[in-house]
Amino acid sequence: MAIVFLPLRRPIRIAACAVLPLLALAPCTWGQAGDRAGETQVSRVPAAMIPPAPALSPEQALKTFKVQDGFRIELVASEPLVQSPVAIQFGPDGRLWVLEMRGFMPNVDGEGEAAQVGRISVLEDTNGDGRMDKSTVFLDQLVLPRAFMLLRDGVLVAEPPMLWFHRDTNGDGVADTKTLVSDSYAVEANPLLGNRANLEHSANSLTWALDNWIYSANYNVRFRNTGGLWERGATVARGQWGLSQDDYGRLFYNSNSDQLRADVVPAEYLSRNPNFTSAQGANFRVGLTQDVWPGRMNPGVNRGYQAGQLRDDFTLATFTAACAPMIYRGNLFPAAYRGNAFLCEPAGNLVRRNVLVEKDGGITATMPYKDTEFLVSTDERFRPVNLATGPDGAMYVVDLYRGILQHRVYVTSYLREQILSRELQTPVNQGRIYRVVPATANVATAPRPNLTNAASADLVGQLSHANGWWRDTAQRLLVERADLSVLPALRKLAASGPSPLGQIHALWTLDGLGHSDPVTIVSALKSKDPQVRANAIRVSESLLKSRNAAPAMLATLLPLANDPDLNVQRQLAFSLSENDDRLPALASILFQYRENALVRDAVFTSLAGRELEMLERITGDAAWQVQGNPATDVLLQLSRAVFLEGNGARISRLLDLAARQTGGVAWRQLALLDGLAGDFSSVAPARGGAARAGAG
Repeated sequence: MAIVFLPLRRPIRIAACAVLPLLALAPCTWGQAGDRAGETQVSRVPAAMIPPAPALSPEQALKTFKVQDGFRIELVASEPLVQSPVAIQFGPDGRLWVLEMRGFMPNVDGEGEAAQVGRISVLEDTNGDGRMDKSTVFLDQLVLPRAFMLLRDGVLVAEPPMLWFHRDTNGDGVADTKTLVSDSYAVEANPLLGNRANLEHSANSLTWALDNWIYSANYNVRFRNTGGLWERGATVARGQWGLSQDDYGRLFYNSNSDQLRADVVPAEYLSRNPNFTSAQGANFRVGLTQDVWPGRMNPGVNRGYQAGQLRDDFTLATFTAACAPMIYRGNLFPAAYRGNAFLCEPAGNLVRRNVLVEKDGGITATMPYKDTEFLVSTDERFRPVNLATGPDGAMYVVDLYRGILQHRVYVTSYLREQILSRELQTPVNQGRIYRVVPATANVATAPRPNLTNAASADLVGQLSHANGWWRDTAQRLLVERADLSVLPALRKLAASGPSPLGQIHALWTLDGLGHSDPVTIVSALKSKDPQVRANAIRVSESLLKSRNAAPAMLATLLPLANDPDLNVQRQLAFSLSENDDRLPALASILFQYRENALVRDAVFTSLAGRELEMLERITGDAAWQVQGNPATDVLLQLSRAVFLEGNGARISRLLDLAARQTGGVAWRQLALLDGLAGDFSSVAPARGGAARAGAG
């Protein structure tokens, strides 16, 4: 839950999201850090054609929106109650917490941005009219805060490069203590920022995930707090600005010019095998097209002078500040919207909707509309930078509301001229929060949740709620409370609950409490829902490491190598690592899915140091005697892994194995030798891979 302003069209090292100010319009020779050598920055939009962009009142701004049929947008909060909001989170009691980056770009040169004016406020609707009317400042004097997350009896706050845990110990609603969690919560520094982290490429969007770890966008460390102690774990750096999970804990993110990516498998598995470092499944490209369809012309984008950045009608042609993806997991929108991916494009003043389609273990985003978006505005200062699903099931839109979107480090001369000539740098410290609801819905008077004071037994019941916000919040609170009196109820729900999602959350709650047990997992493995079975396999890994529980648990898991569902077999491939007695099951999965890289690579990650044994097994299997690219690729990659292992005796065994591949299977000999030589010309390229996003 954090917001990140990222540059437009500047190479970055990590796939993700960009959300920084991007406004400029006109040729220029003024030296800017965002300029590129040799470029001529000539405006493509005649100044006389550019409509005015005055700062509008919230009531005026509401009239500039166009939302898809069947929905309406309504104001929840605005200045002066909230200023420069970049992230929100609903607390267990239903109050709305807001992160305000009030120091962001006070002017086009960013003068004064290091002022200690950032804050976290808590908003309330005291009269039940659906609009926030009370604000309490929980924490202030922050310098460009980027992320926050409610946790235990406090708030985790990112003020890069520092990550703090703040608490209110006397109950007055104001933070009075803080503990340092990390002093390196950032990705890169920038000489123009002194000792501070690069605003556009530092960690953000603290997110409690299904597996009870706290992940961030743009950062390769995850955290969790167990019994009051902080634990760090390695993960992959993902995205630029914004992070979200779906009902099954898969993480979604993006970069400024690459609208949607995901980890279709838990990324931590993919780095386990040092002999196989190209496993697919993380950073999977979900959004294959990058076209956008704003509701107004967009001359004020950082690279608006470049050919192709704007269409002939001067609207933004492709994503340049994509950020803050959110998987809709609420229960208020029609069923067709469940699991859809929404994301922001503040440079284009719009919110995108994607329908996600799963096939062969991957996910693809499709546009449900033609040449239009879910939500657009004709107000140039509408800057949607974050989204959230509320406890009422509505979609909340965080609007930074200002003319400048691009951070000073990447502002081009063109954009600087746009800002100054059209007076876009003032006013600052406005901001709005909107709510999108079905046209006939009335959520203003919906009862406010009170999970803070709910009995633990009641929280177990909320693990099956139709709205993901309730399930996530209940799971977090149960893990934090460590109230073991609810273990019987959790085990019953996990084993045979009527809701598959409730079963999954119960499994992970038990895992978070350190009380997963074989009986419950075995029962969950019998579920008709494949995602329940897959999650039960993953949760069973703690038992597979137990000397007492491992044999029985393994005996239960091995038959699942014949499960009819790809997700189940792929998770089994990840979980069956370490021991040779698991090779037959892994070989079975490998053969069944030899044409599917996402499953095939899952097997490879589990074979560290046992690739030769797998080769000896499959070359002795008649099923592998038919030549074809998938089989060739498998042999080649396993052979290469044996070579990278660097053990002379094992390489000699591999050469002996290759020598025996003669006659009708001579093609296998070539594949094994090509692997030793490093020839991967026959291996099909992955659809995933690192995003080549641009920023600035």
